Amino acid sequence: MKYFCLSDVGIVRPENQDRVGVVTKDEWVLAMLCDGMGGHFGGSKAASISIKTFEDYFKNNFPGNVNYNDKHTINEWFINALAEIKKQLIEAAEEDPTFKDMGTTLTAALIYPSEKLIYVFNVGDSRTYIYNGLLHQVTIDQNVLNEWVQNGTMKYSEAAKHPFANKLTSCLGPNKVMTPDGFVYRKNSNPKYVILTSDGLHDWVDKPLFERIIQARNLSLEQKANSLIKHAKNNISTDNMSIVLVEL
Repeated sequence: MKYFCLSDVGIVRPENQDRVGVVTKDEWVLAMLCDGMGGHFGGSKAASISIKTFEDYFKNNFPGNVNYNDKHTINEWFINALAEIKKQLIEAAEEDPTFKDMGTTLTAALIYPSEKLIYVFNVGDSRTYIYNGLLHQVTIDQNVLNEWVQNGTMKYSEAAKHPFANKLTSCLGPNKVMTPDGFVYRKNSNPKYVILTSDGLHDWVDKPLFERIIQARNLSLEQKANSLIKHAKNNISTDNMSIVLVEL
């Protein structure tokens, strides 16, 4: 198994509020990506706290000898990890009230490589994809657009034009509403790559091009990541852009 992480400030924002990371324990791999909320003071702090706390909680509290099919135990561990992240964010805001409105997304993939088993966790609108010959978006953006479409308030074509369409309905923060999602992909889905991205990348690279770059056999993981970020910049992405690529 190989992996590569890349985060870029982009061409518009003065500060990179994205954070990425990959950490291993026993037979497990945890890939993480956070996108600090650009319109909220302290987005970079929220993303940094979330990544660091999640990494530490994985190293210190994940039951590495758990059966890889024990979905209940693994989901319980993730919920507890989120609670610890929330606690750390609250404590940071109590120490400095200027951080009380900070927020971040979190998308993560917990991988058991020998069985090609992937648990995906998500809060917000960063994304996790699985590539198995085709590019599949696993996560569902937790935003107003999808909420309206799912509850029948609007059709997609109407909701997509609304000025509040991309407003998050779930994220991590001291005073934020959080509704985590979970997904499981098994060996029979034939995963070749797990890909985590922030919206500064995936909103600015068309899916056919994204797919072609991922499937290019002549490119290393680093070259694939750099190529995707280059194309997002060429399309004038207005945000930070980040990617985590894991090859199974």
